Amino acid sequence: MGKLFNRIITVSLNPAMDVTLWVHTLDFTEPNKTSDEKVYAGGKAVNISRVLASYGYEGCRCLGVAGSDNFQTFGALLREDGVDYDFIQIPGAVRENLTLVIPDKRVLKVNRAGCTVPAKAMHELKDRILQEIAGAGRCLLIFAGSLPPGITVEGYKAFILSLKRENVEVALDSAVFKLEDMQEIQPFLIKPNLPEFRMMCGTDLRTEQSIIKFARVLANSVTHVLVSLGPKGLLYVGSGGGTRIIPTPVEVRSTIGAGDTTLASFLYALEMGRDPKEAALFAAAAGTASVTLDGTAVVSTSLVEATIPTMMVKPVKV
Repeated sequence: MGKLFNRIITVSLNPAMDVTLWVHTLDFTEPNKTSDEKVYAGGKAVNISRVLASYGYEGCRCLGVAGSDNFQTFGALLREDGVDYDFIQIPGAVRENLTLVIPDKRVLKVNRAGCTVPAKAMHELKDRILQEIAGAGRCLLIFAGSLPPGITVEGYKAFILSLKRENVEVALDSAVFKLEDMQEIQPFLIKPNLPEFRMMCGTDLRTEQSIIKFARVLANSVTHVLVSLGPKGLLYVGSGGGTRIIPTPVEVRSTIGAGDTTLASFLYALEMGRDPKEAALFAAAAGTASVTLDGTAVVSTSLVEATIPTMMVKPVKV
C-alpha cells in the first residue's frame, strides 16, 4: 500500500514558543528562581510538523503567519527540529506560552493571545498554500490550533472551504467548530479532546457510550474520528469500524503537545501503510509516550513501538 498523500501541509495562524519553567519554590512574596527551563517551537500545527519530522517523514511543510519581532529565534527552533517551514511575517511577536512546573509537580499553563492577523496576510497565506498544492498530487491540509485576534470562526471556516478541491483533503484539530461545521467541511480527520468534543456536540457526554454514539454521528461526515480521552486513552471511529485503546498508567511529566503527537502519529502510521485501527493504536501509544517527556519534547518511533505492548485494545461497534 502506497502513501495516502503526496504532501502534508500544516497551517499555523497562531504559532508559539512554548516556554517551560521549573521552580523549587512557589512564593507569592519573593521572586521564585528557576531550576531548569526549556523552549520549543509550538502551537498545534507546528507540533504536528515537529512530530512528523522526528519520525523522519518527508513531504510535510508548515505554512503560516508569525510575528516578525522574534521570528529569527522561532525559525532557529524550527530548524533544530528539522521542520520545513514558510511563514508570512506580520508586525508583532510570536507569542510565548508559559508553563510553570511547581515542586509538587502541579502545572500552571498560561497561553497568550498572539498578535492580530490582518486580512492581507490571510490572502498571502492562501496564495502560498495554493502554490504548494498546485500539481502536487493528493494533499492533506491540517488546520490546527487556536485562532489569533482578528480571525473569526466564520472567517476561518470560509478560508478552509476555499482551499478544498479535488485531491485536497482537510484535517482539523481546533476547538472552535461545531457539529454542523463538520458536516459542511467534511474533513478527512478530526482529533478533539473530550472537553472539545463536548463543545462540538453541544452536550455533556457523561458516559463512554454517549461519546461513542456522537463519534458515530460524526463519522457520517468525517472519514476518521479520533477522540482523545486523556489518561483514559483514545477512541477511534471510522467507516471500517472502531477501536477503544486504554493505556497502562504512566508517570506524567508534561501533557503539552500530547494531542498533537496523537494526530501526527495516526497520519504517519496511515502513511506507512497501517490500517486505521492499527494507526489508532500507534497514535494512542505515541500520545501516552509523549506525556512521559519534559516540556514539548517529541517522541521517537522506537519509544512509541516500545509503548504499544502496554496498551489494551477493545473493539467498538459502529
